[in-house]
Amino acid sequence: MSDHGMEKPIFTGKRTTSQRMAKSFVSIMNMQAWVVLVLLCIDCSQAYGALRIDITKGGLQPMPIALSDFVDLSPNGTVSAQGSSGHQLNEVITADLERSGLFKPLDPSTFLQTPSQLWQQGPNFRDWRLIGAEAVVSGAVHERDGKLIADFFLHDVYQGSLVGKGKRFTAPVRDWRHVAHRIADEIYTRLTGESGYFTSRIAFVASKGDMKWLSLMDQDGANRVDLTRERTLVLTPRFAPTGEQLFYLSYERGPPRIFRWDLYSGKRTIQGDYPGLNSAPAWSPSNGQLMALTLSMDGNSEIYLRDLGSGNLRRLTENSGIDTSPSFSPDGSQIVFNSDRSGSPQIYIMDANGGNVRRITFEGNYNAAPVWSPRGDLIAYVSGGGGRFRISVIDPKGTNGRFLTDSWMDESPTWSPNGRVILFSRQAGSQTRLYTIDLTGHNERLVNLDGSINGSDPSWSPLVR
Repeated sequence: MSDHGMEKPIFTGKRTTSQRMAKSFVSIMNMQAWVVLVLLCIDCSQAYGALRIDITKGGLQPMPIALSDFVDLSPNGTVSAQGSSGHQLNEVITADLERSGLFKPLDPSTFLQTPSQLWQQGPNFRDWRLIGAEAVVSGAVHERDGKLIADFFLHDVYQGSLVGKGKRFTAPVRDWRHVAHRIADEIYTRLTGESGYFTSRIAFVASKGDMKWLSLMDQDGANRVDLTRERTLVLTPRFAPTGEQLFYLSYERGPPRIFRWDLYSGKRTIQGDYPGLNSAPAWSPSNGQLMALTLSMDGNSEIYLRDLGSGNLRRLTENSGIDTSPSFSPDGSQIVFNSDRSGSPQIYIMDANGGNVRRITFEGNYNAAPVWSPRGDLIAYVSGGGGRFRISVIDPKGTNGRFLTDSWMDESPTWSPNGRVILFSRQAGSQTRLYTIDLTGHNERLVNLDGSINGSDPSWSPLVR
């Protein structure tokens, strides 16, 4: 593992997107003329059509979708048989959509149109209906001046029309996976009506033997970068609301301190150096200057509010119990937290000023690690009992609680940016792995990591654009 301790940029800059619009497909055998018509047309009368997945319903059947390889284009705009970028893009798009549990990518061997035919002639909707597709994705990719340029179209098979407009994505060639994730997000959004989450990243504590370090990767486990030194103990990484900074607890320079890592500049600074136990902060989504954190400088662990602008620190809780794990509501008006003031760890909610404290969990003797959904409708937490620790959700009123997982040692839940998926860590024997699960509790997936690396204490970033 190289460069663990180097302070370097992790994001090299904002990606740019240029969009082209489309009105309809025209059966024109001259591919260049067809591309000009489709990409440059500026009037698209059809908004996102009737084709839609109702993501709010439980037990839904995944949508059959045909994801054709993007065709590789030569510099003069003709289809090239030499490139592989289009196939690579499609592999990532397919994996993203399949892993969401909302889509059923069809076997390409059943396709009755080749990628070139689909791109040059437009879709033969009768052929796609014959194989059971409800939606078809087509596209082309080429490189110019160190940029990867991908053109994308989504078709409603039964309406025989486009779903929305054609769209162009542009990024440095090295960021081709990011382009694929953006296209997957676009498909997800057009067919569900909600934001996708495939361009997000995950920070987590990686470990091997007695060594632990901070790592960062794409949400699918690719592009892992190790941020800290192998032998430095790190805990509780947490993203700032913009996703551009990462806060974590480190014993790098002796007692535990809160560090801030700027993911663009690579600069690290100490943000919390208080006596006693510290924890990484939870940020207010509505005020990027406010963070809640747990400190024990006055004795037992209590929750404090810190204003980064003024540096002011204000204590929010004050009792003989241990108060930990604060998490803000999406509007920043409330904080959910964990406390054993009742005799066992339970979940409580208070106003952001520390008032109006109320308990919301009453089932079981151990409920901890709460985190508020970005949608505001649910709180995820760890529920323990009978020697088992499972990921659960409950609404802010303390009703409709339910288990999502059914294992023995699940912990550290964190929400996807759209609030539809939960990432968590699971310990099984000597291994700790990262998993995702959706709100139905059925679509549980292992996040791909190097087989020799353990992963724990994950934090899910906002979308990276």
